Amino acid sequence: MIDLGARLDDLGQEQRMLRDAAASFFAGDGDGRRLREWRARAPGYDRARWREMAALGWTGLRLPERHGGSEGSLTQAALLLEQSGRALAPEPLIAGALLPGAALIHGGNEALQARWLPQLASGQCALALAWQESADDPNGARPMLQARPQGEGFVLSGSKLFVAAAEAADAFVVSASAPGGMVLLLVEAGARGLSLRTQPRVDGAAWGALAFDQVEVGAAQIVAGSGTARAVLQRALDEARIAASAELLGVMTRALEISVAYIKTREQFGRAIGGFQALQHRAVDLLVQVELARAVLMQSLQRADALGDGPTDDDAQARAIAASQAKARCADAALKVTKGCIQLHGGIGYTDECDIGLFLKKAMVLAAWLGSAAWHRGRYGALAPVEGLGENAPETLGSGEQAIRSAELRRWIADNFPPEWRFPPSRLSQMEAKSWHAKLHAQGWVAPGWPKAHGGMGLSAYEQVAFQSEFDRHGINIAPNMGVVMLGPLLIRYGTEAQQRDILPRILSGEVRWCQGYSEPSAGSDLANLRTTAELDGDHFVVNGQKIWTSFAHEADMIFLLVRTDKKAKKQEGISFLLADMRSPGITVKRIRNLGGSAEFCEVFFDNVRVPRANLVGGLNQGWTMAKSLLGSERIMIGNPRVAQAPLQRLRELAVSSGAWTDPAWRARYDELRLDVDDLGAAFVRCVDVLRRGHELGPEVSILKIWITEALQRIADLMLETGAERATCDEAIALPGGDGLHMANVFFSARPATIYGGTNEIQRNILAKAVLELPA
Repeated sequence: MIDLGARLDDLGQEQRMLRDAAASFFAGDGDGRRLREWRARAPGYDRARWREMAALGWTGLRLPERHGGSEGSLTQAALLLEQSGRALAPEPLIAGALLPGAALIHGGNEALQARWLPQLASGQCALALAWQESADDPNGARPMLQARPQGEGFVLSGSKLFVAAAEAADAFVVSASAPGGMVLLLVEAGARGLSLRTQPRVDGAAWGALAFDQVEVGAAQIVAGSGTARAVLQRALDEARIAASAELLGVMTRALEISVAYIKTREQFGRAIGGFQALQHRAVDLLVQVELARAVLMQSLQRADALGDGPTDDDAQARAIAASQAKARCADAALKVTKGCIQLHGGIGYTDECDIGLFLKKAMVLAAWLGSAAWHRGRYGALAPVEGLGENAPETLGSGEQAIRSAELRRWIADNFPPEWRFPPSRLSQMEAKSWHAKLHAQGWVAPGWPKAHGGMGLSAYEQVAFQSEFDRHGINIAPNMGVVMLGPLLIRYGTEAQQRDILPRILSGEVRWCQGYSEPSAGSDLANLRTTAELDGDHFVVNGQKIWTSFAHEADMIFLLVRTDKKAKKQEGISFLLADMRSPGITVKRIRNLGGSAEFCEVFFDNVRVPRANLVGGLNQGWTMAKSLLGSERIMIGNPRVAQAPLQRLRELAVSSGAWTDPAWRARYDELRLDVDDLGAAFVRCVDVLRRGHELGPEVSILKIWITEALQRIADLMLETGAERATCDEAIALPGGDGLHMANVFFSARPATIYGGTNEIQRNILAKAVLELPA
């Protein structure tokens, strides 16, 4: 299978070197060979191997240089931990080094740091953090371990549970309740009154349970006092959560690779089972989970590394949001992927001799540790801004004279968008919204993603998402401008200077409205099967045929379409890309009424329509290259998280008005849907950023289309359920804010989302062949 990370992600040289060094180091471990050697054996890993990792700088990767560390970023740690996860390495790099090390660093006790951190960096010791006392409190917010003052120190009484890497720990950083609040204390493993009991885990390691019976701790062992301990602990935990997400990513990625390789060679009924469509689609769904998890992790790493260094800085909430988003997605995905891999293996996958079960067990442990997916979805829902990117949005969009502050954009939209157009029962057409287009054009905001040289805003991928989020939160639902989102980028790349000079300014001004002529009755998802022909006759092409599902063709001035210009060539090789005037003699438009009652789809008939040869884009019979580029643009457009953001916002408003918002079971379902949409935003930015760097997107863009359209349907389904009888009314209901909501139309409009742009089943076929490289 193809490594999409190599195709999509822009790693720096140092990052690649660290990743490759880690991959080389773990290459000899096999898929769980060393884990098998050490399972159910104390201390659960090889201390000699631990020292080898230390010599490479890994146990001290996040530690200060003055204490023998490298002061590496979380992103660097994640690259290492992903490789550790792939190899199922038993060494507890997070639990034994990164997590307790972070507590010591942020705690600020210089003497303790000088005593323990150099030993941790050199591999001469291992530490552990003991904060948890029950399975339902992964934040350790309510420690029952009592710290009774004695002199300048404390006496500890109580217990800690689920302590990872406890058997080999030389000391523990422990949270406890003191009269002034939570404190963090360092307790050496041999302290009088401290006892350790182990409980075996399914992955072969063990949880530790610590009992404190009048354990005395001096003032010198205070890691953080009551004024800072809670913030220090939360920062350490959140950094570890992001790190654990990276290890989970490694686990699920390698499990999928093994399983795909297996179904390529395993034969049943005289053929490799990887050729069966049912298994291909199952494998593709696992691929989607892996790549979505990778995108979310990358985003969380970027955000966490950009935050401040102080243990009580104002970025604690942003770090918590990033950590919960990463852990929720990676924990859920790792379990789904490893369970799915068992299914792909069949009966052999249920045996201990098959390595795939080891990946499931590791995923079970890592998914539960530091908070489950469900717990983190709830935490994210409580902490993250509800509408759009909110507080995560960049303060300024763009650069130079066209730069605009997000707050100013918000005010401008509120002042200029007609209030009666907010949250319409069905989306507005470009003709209906032409006055709004004129306002955007006057501001220079029509084409956020176009280069400035061609009249666009030149926004980055993330800025484009943030820009559009402000429109969505205001209830603006206008059909995409096909000239802006599809034709313009194609002309910028493939068009002649004359075409760019003539067409692009009129797209921006709104003078010319465009529609797309791709699908035909016999060429929907199988676009290369199109039959509309164009024969050269002097300086014109003569076009005959039919297009279908052409949105708003009845309002369009021009159409860009694919035509067959060489009937004898192979299907993809005889296609050209033309631009035609919709007022040309011989063009007939017939509207198609949909389930919601609107008629935005059209059939377009061509009967000896003459199109100037100058309207050919690219070379003759070279249209398939542009067709694929445009299909990628269409799937990028369909895969934009904005597709589901507005319906999600309306679902929340409906729940608040109906009382469902206070129902914990309903809220859990909403929080999951919300992260489905927000997480897609990370994947969207990842893909669009490839285009920004001047590269082409391949079949991986289908991942966006699959995920967001199916998420949109889940949102519409929950809206239908929440609305009950009201959702069956063929009219909008009034919400408390005064806006209307036509629930049936939302439900209906979500149905074709998985059909247009190539059905999701076809997208899965594409990914199975082109990314997983499964047999036909």
